[in-house]
Amino acid sequence: MSTPETPQPDGPKKPQRGFMIMMAILGLAFGLPTVYSGGVMVGQAFGSGEFPAIGFIVQLALGLMLAGFGFAAVIAVAKSFFGQRDGQG
Repeated sequence: MSTPETPQPDGPKKPQRGFMIMMAILGLAFGLPTVYSGGVMVGQAFGSGEFPAIGFIVQLALGLMLAGFGFAAVIAVAKSFFGQRDGQG
């Protein structure tokens, strides 16, 4: 009888940098212009003494979310290049 082989752990997997870079580019490319245009429209409405339409506020919020995901992906890419130091992630 032979003993069954136990699978050996392969160690930590390499991060998919290409995907993270793509997410960073897309998040920033769509998020930053959306934040700018939404901010201009909301600021213009407040500047004229009116409350901005809900669509302007939603556009600004969506742009902030996209830009936030883009910046988070940039940080993830940067951390993947620097790697771990002293065994800490």
